Amino acid sequence: MEKLHVDLLTLNGAKIYGPKGVGLLFVRRGVKLEPQILGGGQERGLRSGTENVPGIVGLAKALELAQSGKAKENTRLIELRDRLTAGLLKTGKSLLNGHPTQRLPNNVNVSFLDIEGEAAVLYLDAQGIFVSTGSACASTSLDPSHVILATGLPYEAAHGSLRFTLGRRTTRRDVDRTIKAVAQVVGQLRRLSPLDLNAARFI
Repeated sequence: MEKLHVDLLTLNGAKIYGPKGVGLLFVRRGVKLEPQILGGGQERGLRSGTENVPGIVGLAKALELAQSGKAKENTRLIELRDRLTAGLLKTGKSLLNGHPTQRLPNNVNVSFLDIEGEAAVLYLDAQGIFVSTGSACASTSLDPSHVILATGLPYEAAHGSLRFTLGRRTTRRDVDRTIKAVAQVVGQLRRLSPLDLNAARFI
């Protein structure tokens, strides 16, 4: 927390294989918060209501497991991430969003020019491969990721961005199958697309 210089930090239990519906909040000393739910005074008066004890215990256990296997799992995921990145970029007219190595071990975000990301999501879903065009929190929106737009990528290029997330059960076989499926889907969509963007403009 000191390195991040944050006053508030949240963590979602479901993101680390913990129970859904539970999380934690770090509040730096001196930061004053107003309760949103009033009543019995639980959670130091910030959120009244019966505390979710099983969820809290589950989150603590998930944190313990994540911490104990962090180094080994990060190394495994980085190898898979880099393999996936290299394979996806071979499709041509594609751009890696973000730094090649200074990123999460399990995250790959690539923009494929001349396609619509939402269409790719549907085609890949039919093959059992689940990807996103933006954040999961905005999954009902058809707009491209605001984060990708903030990097300076134009709307038409950002609209073809796909986010791939690796996890504990992801294998090299999964990665290779995904690379093959994406190449097929992107090729199919490009044949249908009226766009023909110049990749050199975005590099």
